[in-house]
Parts: sequence; structure tokens; C-alpha cells
Amino acid sequence: MLRAELKSPARSAPAHMALDEAVLIASSADALVLRFYDWDGPACTFGYSQPYAAALEQCRARGWDDISPVRRATGGGIVFHDGDLTFSLVFPWDRLCAPDSIYENIHRGIHAAMKSMGALTSLWSPPVRPAGTSQACFIRAEPMDLVGSDGHKILGGALRKKAGKGLYQGSLRPEGLGLTLEALRAAVLQGAAREFGGAPCTELEPSWLEAGRCLETRYRGADWNERR
Repeated sequence: MLRAELKSPARSAPAHMALDEAVLIASSADALVLRFYDWDGPACTFGYSQPYAAALEQCRARGWDDISPVRRATGGGIVFHDGDLTFSLVFPWDRLCAPDSIYENIHRGIHAAMKSMGALTSLWSPPVRPAGTSQACFIRAEPMDLVGSDGHKILGGALRKKAGKGLYQGSLRPEGLGLTLEALRAAVLQGAAREFGGAPCTELEPSWLEAGRCLETRYRGADWNERR
């Protein structure tokens, strides 16, 4: 059964990254936990294997001189959180198997829900990526990302596997869809429920929140963020 946290306090990027890892570590082996982010301001996150200098350069190029990028535990590239709908899903990895299947299963349900609301998207299978392309996630779509009718990327995500469980972190851009963020939240919830089962509205376990607070210091530190 899918468990969903629909509303949460506004948090910083380090706090969100820490809480996602806490849920991944502390939840049961068969847990399905969907969590929507509320941000306390613009933020930048970047994939585990990406260089900090590249993320910092992209922030400065946008004029974000007072924002420090935060390294995710998941993969992927650089994502700017400035009006996107950001969410995470913790799930049993063996239920969804290969990474491409995970992306397809998660994105397929959201695609169907948005279609029912009048927003047309499609699952994209792109050609081979040319060498030297941008590290920014929303410059170019990846296999099984959702794209709009004009081909621009709408939804992408990144993964991490730990102890038989997976963490998916997704970013959905609302531009051009004609749907409010609340409608997009409903689409994500409907899509996840369609693929994985019903979704009661519940709060996170207090122990998960406490574990997240304990991990937050690491996500704020240079040892983590500037390790590459």
C-alpha cells in the first residue's frame, strides 16, 4: 500500500535531501512512501557523481550568487528548484527491477493522470546523447522522461539503491501544461496510486523526521557537497 505525505513544512535543500535518505534507511523493506517537497526558497541540487564546481558555476550563471548547490544521494545532473514540483518515492527495488523500468512505471502513471486532466505528455526514448552535452538535467531529456507535445522536458528523476530499496527523486516543470501545482500534485498522487496501489493521506513517522534532522548537518557540509 502506498503511503503519501501530501503537505509538509517548507524545508531547505539539505533538509529535503536528509529526510529522503532517512525514509530510505528507516522505512520497512516493503515500504512505498511518496513525499512532496515544499521549498523555503529557490534551491539547486546536483547528482551524486557530478562535480561541485560545475553546479556552482551554473548557479552563478543564473545570478544565484547567494545559493549553494547541494549534492543529492541520487544520480542525475543539475536541477534548479524555482517553481518545479519536486517529489520523492521510496520503494522496494525488486518490485520495479531495472532502472529504465522504474522510470517507465513511475512516469507512465503520472502521464496517464495528467492526460485525464487535459495535459498531453509522452514517454520519450531519445537518440544516443552526443558527447559533451550539458550536465543540467532539464537541458536534455533522458530515456523514459516525460516530454510535452513540443518535445520539451517536463518530468525527470534520479535513483539510488540501498539495502534492497530504491529512492526516486523527481522534478516536474509546470510550464506549458496549463495545470496548477496543486493539480500536478494530484496527478502525481493518482499516477503513483495507479501503479502501486491506493494512497491514504498520512504523516511521516516521527522517527523518520528525527533521523532526517540528524542527517541534515552532513548535507550542509563541504565534506559532502564538495567531495568531487
